[in-house]
Amino acid sequence: MLTRFLIILALSTTTLAISTAFATPSIPEDWTSLRAEYDQLKTYMASKRRIGPSERTALQALQGRLDVFLGENPEDRRAIVLDINVASWLGQTERVDDDYERLAMLTDADAVWLAWAERHLAENRYDDAGSLARGREYDLAETPGIAILDARVHMSNNEFEAALAVIDSIPEDGLAKPGIRTKANRIRGQAQRWLALWTQELALRTAEEDAGTAPIVQLITSRGPVTILLHEDQAPNTVANFIELSERGFYNGTRFHRVEPNFVAQGGDPNSRPGSIGTAGTGGRGAQLPDEAARTDKRRHFAGALAMAKAPDPAKPGKSILNSASSQFYIVLEPAETLNAEYTVFGRVIDGMEAVHRLRRDDELTAVMTISRPDREYKATTIPLPGIPAAGTPLDQP
Repeated sequence: MLTRFLIILALSTTTLAISTAFATPSIPEDWTSLRAEYDQLKTYMASKRRIGPSERTALQALQGRLDVFLGENPEDRRAIVLDINVASWLGQTERVDDDYERLAMLTDADAVWLAWAERHLAENRYDDAGSLARGREYDLAETPGIAILDARVHMSNNEFEAALAVIDSIPEDGLAKPGIRTKANRIRGQAQRWLALWTQELALRTAEEDAGTAPIVQLITSRGPVTILLHEDQAPNTVANFIELSERGFYNGTRFHRVEPNFVAQGGDPNSRPGSIGTAGTGGRGAQLPDEAARTDKRRHFAGALAMAKAPDPAKPGKSILNSASSQFYIVLEPAETLNAEYTVFGRVIDGMEAVHRLRRDDELTAVMTISRPDREYKATTIPLPGIPAAGTPLDQP
């Protein structure tokens, strides 16, 4: 919630800046008090770094005042921008879209369309962001940010050549805008590195599809089904762990306890079930798995990859503890280079990525269903947790 709030708060500042370009004649007196109330709420929420019940009530009251104001002043663009921000804080996605559409009808400014697309991207709505980026002609010398956004959408679909083409379409005047050259070079470098790995990945995918023996499972989520092909050849023990747990109902009723915009959707923790006494994000199967990320034939974190979560190493910030995976898994929303070295990729989404994009924190994983797999036993090799006897060990044995 905190990460999402900070992103929305940052976006609201960008969106509100759009209104400075508008010249609304004869601002009604009531506008001053509306803006003052908004600024006070924004400052207060930033200090608390959260939206609680009292803040929600205050935002709803301000929204009611905005409804009245906009009813009397339907073309006041600054009021529409304020309503976009208030609706964003309240999680009213449809109202935000309606406001942006209303604003776009009043002005054809590229800045409005870019802000709308950025809002979609921050909410993992990649298809919607791409539609806005490609649905009109932009002056990339003046609004190069739309090309940066479009390249990221291509990256989320593993379309690396398309991402490079979009970045290279930014003219020199656009690259000279503050921060654009740095962002463009970063995405270009990422796309080039992923493109170099893509040929090998495509060959592996073709071989998997031709063989038709790779296990396939389906995550039944509250946002829709997600079908996943498991990489048994490159991560056999991790796949065995996932199938073993899935087929005994281990994941049924758990929640996606962590959803990071433009990064990962993570679930698989039994502590995430309603009523659990444990803290979501700290649970597992009661044992750990040997890592398979060091294999020479390992798979990588392309968008849509399924991988095992691990415990962070408190002694090494940014690193994980060796062999600490258990039951928690995640799906990456964009290619993630930094995860390749330490985390085991053991599958990829082959259908339903749009449902993954819609996932939000605490959405339910109703069940994991086996669609097809080889007819044999799936049982993972695990490492007992320190201080917990291995299964079958006599209680009086150390």
